[in-house]
Amino acid sequence: MSLTVVFRETALRALARVRSDDKESFAQIRRAIAALADQPHPDGAVAWGGTGIFRLHAGNARILYEVDDEASVVYIINIGRIS
Repeated sequence: MSLTVVFRETALRALARVRSDDKESFAQIRRAIAALADQPHPDGAVAWGGTGIFRLHAGNARILYEVDDEASVVYIINIGRIS
C-alpha cells in the first residue's frame, strides 16, 4: 500500500532552494521522498530520539519526516544540506 506524501511549508521552501542551487541533489531528494511512499522506514532512516521523527540522508541532504500510520501519510518536515 502506498502512503500519501505531504510537504510542510518549511520543506517546500528548502526543496525550492535546493532545486535552484543543485539540480542533481534535487533529483536525489525527490527519488528518496518518492520511495518513502512505498517504504516509510528504509534501512537508512534513523529515529530522531523518541519524537517519532525520522532522519534520512539523500546525497548531501538530510530529510526529516514523520509517518502517520493511521492516516497513511508521510509528512516531510524539513530538508537541509549536510556540510
